[in-house]
Amino acid sequence: MLRSTRTVVLFGIAVQIAAFMRTAIIAATLGASLDVDAYNLGLIAPSFISTVIGSWLQVSFIGRYTSLITTGEVRLAAAYRVRMLVLMLVVALAFAGLCFLLPGQIMAIFLPNAQPATVAAAAAALRVSGLILIPIILGDFIALILNSHGRFLAAALAPLINALVSVLGLLLWPSSDLSALVWTLLLGSLAQCFAVAIALSRMRLAFPTETSAAKGEVRTTLMLALPLLPAMMLANSAAAIIQFRAAELGEGAVAIYGYASRLHGALAQILVIGLSTVLLPHFAALWSRGENAEVTILFRRLARCTIPVVGYLTAGIYLMGETATKILFERGAFDAQHSQQVSWLWVLLSLSLFPAAFGTFIAKFCQAVRDAGSILVSGAISFAVCVAVTWVGASLGSLSIVSAAVVASAAIVSCFWLAWLGRRIPVVPILSDIVIASLRIGFILLPAVAVERWASLYTIGWSSMPDLLVRGSLYSITVMTLLIATRSDRWFLARRPGETT
Repeated sequence: MLRSTRTVVLFGIAVQIAAFMRTAIIAATLGASLDVDAYNLGLIAPSFISTVIGSWLQVSFIGRYTSLITTGEVRLAAAYRVRMLVLMLVVALAFAGLCFLLPGQIMAIFLPNAQPATVAAAAAALRVSGLILIPIILGDFIALILNSHGRFLAAALAPLINALVSVLGLLLWPSSDLSALVWTLLLGSLAQCFAVAIALSRMRLAFPTETSAAKGEVRTTLMLALPLLPAMMLANSAAAIIQFRAAELGEGAVAIYGYASRLHGALAQILVIGLSTVLLPHFAALWSRGENAEVTILFRRLARCTIPVVGYLTAGIYLMGETATKILFERGAFDAQHSQQVSWLWVLLSLSLFPAAFGTFIAKFCQAVRDAGSILVSGAISFAVCVAVTWVGASLGSLSIVSAAVVASAAIVSCFWLAWLGRRIPVVPILSDIVIASLRIGFILLPAVAVERWASLYTIGWSSMPDLLVRGSLYSITVMTLLIATRSDRWFLARRPGETT
């Protein structure tokens, strides 16, 4: 599992680098303009739909499909994947058609208080961006099949191809405007779908025309949609709610939040998504074999490994986030004021890293055991918290409070998942590991923060890049030195509870 995780994480890092190139181009050419607001708003519906469907498939399809493969029911697995592939194609065409035919009506529903120009521009973006649902839904479904067969490399490579194609397209596009943003995004999505389709064809899996044997499996999968789709819609609505509320705060607010969310999302993708991609089929296999003790060991390792990484990143963002933002974005239409606004929101969002990460890991276990009811409850909690916090933020005209909904939602939902986990495996050792890991990394970070603050006194007036390199290097070297000197690295990386080597 660790080898697969490394593969997914490394490709995830490469994807984020390529995506940052695209974001930097957008920031330099369009800044925090109406076009960027419209682009972000126009992507809400396609992103929301594809995420909800993808989450439903992870719960309802991958657990059962992995189980069929594990137990050797090859013919039933083949029929099952064919029927589900056809179903996904129909669903993708239906939603893409709605976005293409009714973009104005859809945007008017969710932006009743926004300026007419914002609504019109967002509708124009949605008409094209909705088309990405076809390659994205199909590509994500094929990637799930690849992951279930252990082909993590091919599934992880496809998003990188997507990012590179979209960046190259944006660089070569004749003009930098809203049209260029959405059409190059579509080109990248098509490239990603083709990449996973080619990888699937090389596996030489059977795709029979006679699939009646899988009728029951598909029916069960669809029945799980009754509690799961509402749950996924609620759980994944936070990003949409925040951006819609931000649109009420005036031009540029959506763009500012979008840039901060891009920075935060890059770390979250590397920390959470790459690992959880591997965890889901692994949890499904452990659960199907009844290896509950191994599940407990795995969660303890996840806690010990996640805490130091999150602590290091969060403190680093607080100390050097503004400097990093300047290097990444501050050029052309993106000025110093934008850097300050984005960096502050980035610090705020980083507080959600650990609760979001560990809550997601537990949710993957829940998906593996196909507990749809608990997923619905977690989604309802996330939705309620997000609505309440963003309403307060919009009422006060504060983008910071609106953005803080991410932190509040992640924290409360994580508490729910810990309570859920406690009913299935011993959770006290896991909580103990979280507390001890927090104390260990806290004592290590204090001297590192002091060293970085001392270095910052001598780099005043330097240009941003050498300033960040010196401060970041001293901060990182101090953390690594103390980890090794105190032998905390052995505790954090211990394979089993109680091991220190």
